[in-house]
Amino acid sequence: MEQGKLIADRYELIGRLGRGGMGEVWAARDRVLHREVALKLLDLDGITQSDLTRRFEREAVAAAQIVHPNVAALYDRGIHDNLLFLVMEKVDGQTLTARLQAESPFPLTRAVAIASSICTALEAAHRAQVIHYDIKPHNVILTGDGLVKVIDFGIAGFIQAAFTVARSSQLTPAGTPEFGAPEQFLTERGDERSDLYALGGMLFAMLAGRPPFTGHNSIAVVRRKLDEGAPPLDEFRPGLPPEVTALVAELLERDPDRRPHSAQQVQQRLQALLASCPAAEAPTTAVPPPPRTRVMDDPERAPRSPSPDSWNRASTDETPFTPDALLPRRFTNDLSIEFARIAEGTRLPHEAGPGDLGGELTRRGCTEVVVGVYTEQPGPHATPENPVHVSVQVFAFPDAATARDAHGYLGDGGSIWRLTMWNARDGGALAPCPDEVYRSYRWRYSWRENRYLRVALAYRADLTNDGSIEPWLAAAARRAALSAGPQNHHGA
Repeated sequence: MEQGKLIADRYELIGRLGRGGMGEVWAARDRVLHREVALKLLDLDGITQSDLTRRFEREAVAAAQIVHPNVAALYDRGIHDNLLFLVMEKVDGQTLTARLQAESPFPLTRAVAIASSICTALEAAHRAQVIHYDIKPHNVILTGDGLVKVIDFGIAGFIQAAFTVARSSQLTPAGTPEFGAPEQFLTERGDERSDLYALGGMLFAMLAGRPPFTGHNSIAVVRRKLDEGAPPLDEFRPGLPPEVTALVAELLERDPDRRPHSAQQVQQRLQALLASCPAAEAPTTAVPPPPRTRVMDDPERAPRSPSPDSWNRASTDETPFTPDALLPRRFTNDLSIEFARIAEGTRLPHEAGPGDLGGELTRRGCTEVVVGVYTEQPGPHATPENPVHVSVQVFAFPDAATARDAHGYLGDGGSIWRLTMWNARDGGALAPCPDEVYRSYRWRYSWRENRYLRVALAYRADLTNDGSIEPWLAAAARRAALSAGPQNHHGA
């Protein structure tokens, strides 16, 4: 697909919004009704089920019955050049994923209010006999005027229908490991109670600042869901009303029969909680793990190993700047593809880039740069010879104001980019990338938090200029920049 292409002689593609396992999502212009829409294109190539188009038709018609302010509307559907397309309301706002990364954990009232809005969307969908199957923060958008919108209703169910068995080795079609219900990763499709389980996981994440289950990879998360009960919410957020922790525990029951049976039941309990929240507002921060004791300027003191849950700690201006700052819980793009760390190192400021960069960094109090390089095989035409590389660099400055100033100097907001990309030599050492990398297709993203500045540059190893890799690179760089850093330690 390319910008300007006309779908069904009506929808003009404007810009790609994202890429999924079976297709792409584009911003488009409806030339008939003269409005912007979101267009999801699902590629039929390689799909062998003869009844797929009938399933698609059924799910699309069902989803179109959901008329609710908390649900992104489905306008149209059809087939064009062996692509199934869905035309949806284009919702402008920020995903709950991004809001959680920036602000979590949420105050109790806010978390319950968002969960209540999602639950009303589930009520409407379930009345229309539509199950989402992939309720997660990335599929919830918070608009500028405070409205909560659930997107991709009917789409997840449709994609799921393309697979006869949803095993744990098929994590993308089965659901998202952190939020999907356990039964979705077995031989069952699940039902309305699967959506309620995911709602419980999202309420847990909003209140605790982390999902109920974590692990080194997706399969490990699913295995824990199948073998273990969900941890109590009050282990991570003491002081919550018992009605809140009880509701979350019931929603996260492994056995669907032990969960609430309908979204309507859950909504009644959420509304009761909202009515009582102002009088029982819990602290807005999760209980932090014990503080680390390393003093940055004392070279004689060895750092303690980070605690297993220390990735959940927010950075402050006092957080130590150590190489383990680049051990994230995971680097991943929006398709949950994990990036393996292949090299790490610490560099002096003058090695971070050309010209007078070293002097400018030193003047701002930066004494070293921690670098990590990660690799994975996502995207179109992926082979072992052309992995995606993500080069992450973390800079520490004396305070937040200096970091903000450096952010602008280094290239924030579209100005000249002054940093060097680092690649991995054989054996794991680091070396600056050769000049041809700069001429290949690449994407950069930067993120500042307190006195730390993190930048990530993603590129493909075969130095391609093929624009089809753009959404993969953009997602990889953005998530790496947001995930890396001293707030995201990972214990051994």
